[in-house]
Amino acid sequence: MTVRPHRFRFTCALIGVIALICVVGLAVAQTPADPELSRGGGDPDASFVFQKRVDEVNLLFTVVDHRGRFISNLQLNDFEILDDRRAPEKIHSFQQESDLPLRVALVVDISGSVTPRFKYEQQAAIDFFKKILRPAVDRAMVVGFNEKVQLEQDLTNDVGVLRNAVLHLKPEGETALYDAIVYAAERLQKHSEKGTRKAIILISDGENNHSHAIMNDAQQAALRAEAPIYALSTNIQHEGDYSKGEAIMDLLSRYTGGEILPARERENVVWAFRQVEQALRSQYVLSYKPADFSTDGRYREVKLSARKPKLKVECRHGYYAPRD
Repeated sequence: MTVRPHRFRFTCALIGVIALICVVGLAVAQTPADPELSRGGGDPDASFVFQKRVDEVNLLFTVVDHRGRFISNLQLNDFEILDDRRAPEKIHSFQQESDLPLRVALVVDISGSVTPRFKYEQQAAIDFFKKILRPAVDRAMVVGFNEKVQLEQDLTNDVGVLRNAVLHLKPEGETALYDAIVYAAERLQKHSEKGTRKAIILISDGENNHSHAIMNDAQQAALRAEAPIYALSTNIQHEGDYSKGEAIMDLLSRYTGGEILPARERENVVWAFRQVEQALRSQYVLSYKPADFSTDGRYREVKLSARKPKLKVECRHGYYAPRD
């Protein structure tokens, strides 16, 4: 039987196109659900470009000395990192004093217990927004919570709008602390672009008596959002005291790479917001490929330490690998 050459070429070309479609379809099916896709140069005919690797971990962290002063001039070789107890396979990038766009969730306890300190907390928060937000670059949201969680203002860079949202908060009711953290973290994760820094600033006494979520839920949500929690504690502590609320705020903040700061008096609140501002301006960014990485969705422990003595690294304790 004789095969005509032109029909043979047509058949091969058709098979090649079908095979290409199958390969592209398979690649899309295996891509995680939320990769960032962008079109280069604003050209509608430009091809899509993937901007995030599945096996890439980004760590935001700060370093302080024994006096609590931020150190921002260290190099990559000043640190030691272990991911799942192993050194990374490859370091992709390292950056001092990151200027990546900032996305901040201000989460304010508006239960009845915070009433005496509420006015100066509001003013300090407004002043913080004025100082930290860069026009057209950074954005913030305002979340209030008592027994319910309410979004007073979604992400915006309009300081006037944020000011009005903060002033609109009125303290009353019970406290759903963990629900508020979960809500803010999930909203940051969902509505923030890739390549941004995220942070949760929590103002509360740490008491929780009305949440459906538990502490572990709040910690996991913050880790998944890659948002350290800076907890401004309004507890009035006496020497030797360590209340349950204080312990909760401590666990939430340190586990996620943030810190707990006293905010009991007017001077404390102003100082605490200044510390958060300085921390956000002194962040390092480290990007790496873990060794023996698998997209299995499991929790991987991270240990980042400074080689120089008397330096403390404040970084999240781990992360969840994406699930294939």
